[in-house]
Amino acid sequence: MLALLFVLLTGFGVNAQDESSVAFYFKSEPADTWVALGETLTLSCSTSTEVEKTWSWTLHSSTSDVTGTVLEGSGDTLEYGPADMELNNKFITCSADVFGTQLISRYALIRVSFLEEEFQVEPSDVTAKSGSEHARLECLPPNGNPAPYVTWQKDGEDLDQGNTYVDPLGGLNILNVDESCGGSYTCIANSFQGHDPVTSRAGVLTVSGTTTQASLPVTYDVSFAYSRYRISARMGDSVRVLCGFLGNPAPTFVIKIGSEVVKSSDTAEVSAHGTWANLHSLGGISAVKCEGSNSLGSQTMNIPIDVTGSLQVAGGIAVNILEGEQATMVCSESGPNGDPTFSWYKNGAKLGGETARILEVKNTMRADSGMYQCFAATVYSKEQSTFAVTVSALDSVPVKVTVTSDEYGLLGENAQLSCVGQGNPVPSVTWHRKEANTVNAIAIDNVVYKETFIEILAMLNIANLSMAEDGIEYICKGVNTDLYESSIIYQADSSIILQVVQAIEPSISLPSTSVIKSGMPLTLICSVEGSPPPTIEWFMNGLKIDGEAEETYVTDGWVEYIRVKQPT
Repeated sequence: MLALLFVLLTGFGVNAQDESSVAFYFKSEPADTWVALGETLTLSCSTSTEVEKTWSWTLHSSTSDVTGTVLEGSGDTLEYGPADMELNNKFITCSADVFGTQLISRYALIRVSFLEEEFQVEPSDVTAKSGSEHARLECLPPNGNPAPYVTWQKDGEDLDQGNTYVDPLGGLNILNVDESCGGSYTCIANSFQGHDPVTSRAGVLTVSGTTTQASLPVTYDVSFAYSRYRISARMGDSVRVLCGFLGNPAPTFVIKIGSEVVKSSDTAEVSAHGTWANLHSLGGISAVKCEGSNSLGSQTMNIPIDVTGSLQVAGGIAVNILEGEQATMVCSESGPNGDPTFSWYKNGAKLGGETARILEVKNTMRADSGMYQCFAATVYSKEQSTFAVTVSALDSVPVKVTVTSDEYGLLGENAQLSCVGQGNPVPSVTWHRKEANTVNAIAIDNVVYKETFIEILAMLNIANLSMAEDGIEYICKGVNTDLYESSIIYQADSSIILQVVQAIEPSISLPSTSVIKSGMPLTLICSVEGSPPPTIEWFMNGLKIDGEAEETYVTDGWVEYIRVKQPT
């Protein structure tokens, strides 16, 4: 009995929200990602269609690198590693190909995190007089990515007192020193990327003698100015904001965004005395304020925050027009760091010379239908927007179907019969099996359909061919309807008679060596055996001979070719 292997893939439409649509979009794109040095990077992609697709992943040196390097592996998930520093600040894209229609994702920034173990400067022992306005213990943390932030411990306990703060260089500042400030201090380097903290050697602060304490209004700590304190981060990162002033009495501290005081929440952690704040999932802010005040006055320090990677592009837009009309697509970007550049693609192929924010296609034809993408790029980001353009013809085109598969199938193997349907509107196509003058339709759910904007491919997979299928006629039928008169229905069909053959490796009987008088016709005979019947080509001195007279006879699995070459 005939065994059919039926594969169901949903047919396409033109509704952008339909999972089976010929138009498809990215449901998720690779995100900007941190990966620890030596670990494996994992990225994923998904689209709005469940139709079988071919995935590929590409590594780019920058947002201007269009070609990149194709990475090994496929599928909607990439695992790449172990990560080294060559990967740091590179970009990765995924692309999905559905029946020749390709989409390319946004450029995901990859950063490689690490935290070294050796401090650049460790705390040293310090002596200060009781009553001193200010004492400082030095610390410069190890190198790391992202740059580590510093916390301090005194005698093994986390330090967060009202008269202490950490400056941008990592130093611990102690205001209005008294005997209680003496002790053993260690500096700890911390990473927002989960690396184990690194602890410095201990520095001992010894408080001796006395000095007269004088009142001091709130004044700037010059270390903030020397370091040109500002914060640079990427959208979505975590950062630590530091706040510190000198003064006696010791100032109270407040960190603000705009006029709002930063308080501990799901996206922020603030110290008990307002000397630091951790901001998570950083958004589009440009500055924070550090305010210090005591009974003698107050000061405010503005801390600039440079947030990169804020570029956004609107996407997922359907454009439906008639032939001859103009298609206009606008790359709607916002939040860039600098002026973005633009590029345009159709079905994954770059459109040369198209570098404007607006793409116009005039006097459109059906062939202009497809998936268009605009990319807006800065040195920090490259984002994409997708347009599904459907150009409908003004005139009806009756359906045409063509069987494109070979008629031979090997006994015991699988065979695939394919048929292309064309027309306007795109026709519906079905497969039928004819046996003993009876034609039976094969259920549409049992055929694999792949549709573009202008044609449809219907594929029937037949598993484990038996001799019962030998000589069976399969008919591909297509139907579409007139655009203006629904009662007018166009139909067409194309058929194939399946021949089931036993596989026989090709063998060849070479033509004999001939001696011929100049000016006489030359006849060479080459006999070939094989199943399915092999094809044959003729060569002279290694060069293929085209357009020569040829006759073919098929007998009992043998194919005999007689080629006559006219004298020259």
